[in-house]
Amino acid sequence: MVLGTDTGDNSIGKSTFLLIVDYVFGGKIYANATDIINNVGPHDIYFSFIFDGEPFRFCRNSIHTHTVWKCNDSYEKKEEIDIDDYCKWLDSKYAVALSELTFRDAVGRYIRVYGKNNCDERHPLHYIATEKAEKACYALLKLFDAYAPLKETEAEAKRSDSELAAYKKAQALQFISKITKRVYEQNEKEIRRISAQIEELSSGLERGLLDVDATASEQAIYIKQLLSRARRARSRLQSRLNMLDENSTYAFSATTDTFTDLQQFFPDVAVAHLEEIGGFHKTISSVFKAELRVECSKLEKELAEYDQIIRKYEAELQELIQNPNFSKVILIRHAELLRERDRMQKENDAYSKLRQLKENRDADAERLKTIKQQQFALISYRLNEEMSRLNDNIYKGSYNAPVLEFTDNGYIFFTPDDTGTGIAYKGLVVYDLAVLGLTKLPVLVHDSVVLKQISDDAIERIIELYSSCGKQVIIALDKQDSYSEKTGQLLSESAVLNLGNNGKELFGRSWG
Repeated sequence: MVLGTDTGDNSIGKSTFLLIVDYVFGGKIYANATDIINNVGPHDIYFSFIFDGEPFRFCRNSIHTHTVWKCNDSYEKKEEIDIDDYCKWLDSKYAVALSELTFRDAVGRYIRVYGKNNCDERHPLHYIATEKAEKACYALLKLFDAYAPLKETEAEAKRSDSELAAYKKAQALQFISKITKRVYEQNEKEIRRISAQIEELSSGLERGLLDVDATASEQAIYIKQLLSRARRARSRLQSRLNMLDENSTYAFSATTDTFTDLQQFFPDVAVAHLEEIGGFHKTISSVFKAELRVECSKLEKELAEYDQIIRKYEAELQELIQNPNFSKVILIRHAELLRERDRMQKENDAYSKLRQLKENRDADAERLKTIKQQQFALISYRLNEEMSRLNDNIYKGSYNAPVLEFTDNGYIFFTPDDTGTGIAYKGLVVYDLAVLGLTKLPVLVHDSVVLKQISDDAIERIIELYSSCGKQVIIALDKQDSYSEKTGQLLSESAVLNLGNNGKELFGRSWG
């Protein structure tokens, strides 16, 4: 406890000392106080903790805010440690051990000192005035160790929300189709119509086409083209072979008998010369027939090769469709219908996927909302019950207790039917005492700015609650002689620092 003067003098260092306490518990505001920087300059702060009877000594410098020094019994600096590791050490020694809340985030909210901007009697959950209300509510939930049921549900809700956002982005970039509900319904009708056409086309011609997909149908068209080319080429070869067969029966008809008859009419004819010509013709005929036989053999071999190719294409076509005699027009129409149906089906699948992602997002958000409401209702019930008990202890039922109510994205803190300043600050103190008693919060710090608005009678009972809570409470208070003898004695016994004017200020002088 830090005591000021009976007249309530300011600028003697009460709030500054409590900022040092905040600095000892891992805070940073003290090092940013411009009046201290300008009037005191860089300096060391030495302090110690006692756990289980064992002292632990440390030092923090006003400039090197990220470092804490471990000290020996003479407060000589021996080892540097990072501020985060130091706070983890405090967390373990105070046995706070809240996996979802850091030691500093738990303790810093309840060290209420002028200059920290967390003494708002209407918003006691806030770490600073600009903090989002939802974050402040979650910090309280974690301090009550009631966050675990929300953790997985919240992660699932964030995941489903991210999946939906990613899917929408892919649609915006046209990687995935995006259609309206109206187009979806039109597609459904068209898909049914096209499916009926495909079935009718197949049943009206050859049933094998019914199970042919678009890819197979396009392949069948290609094979049909190759088959047609092969058949035309074979037909040309066959025509050439038939012509050669006809030419192979040709023969020269000249004989020697005809030469004898010719002499009867032409006695002077050169029969020997004619016989020589006839022999020449027979020789040519023999050569011609030999060449025809070679050409025919070559064509017959090529025909056999084309027969093999045609059988191969027919077999491949048979594998794709049961009847290889489909016309090219039918196959093309079938492929077009399948492609159109597949396109619309992909559009509708994308629409259905988007709708499913939205349903998942909404369901997860609703489930998270329900669990949040349950958990916040639980801690608000416990807090309101405890605040009612503490308030009755202070006022003996003559004043209403403060009430904490949670909303969808924040909270409301008020005292029913009483908007007075003193009652509002009393509500803040009662809230802090309730949290101190119901959670693992190890320390509570109240500056005089929090207490001076409260009536003297209420302050006396609040001090009794401080002293009997069983935890570490540090306050700054003025006008101790205005309270009862019992309270004055308690204040004197608990005081660790008495501040005043004329050299009794915290730094021995006042620069205000």
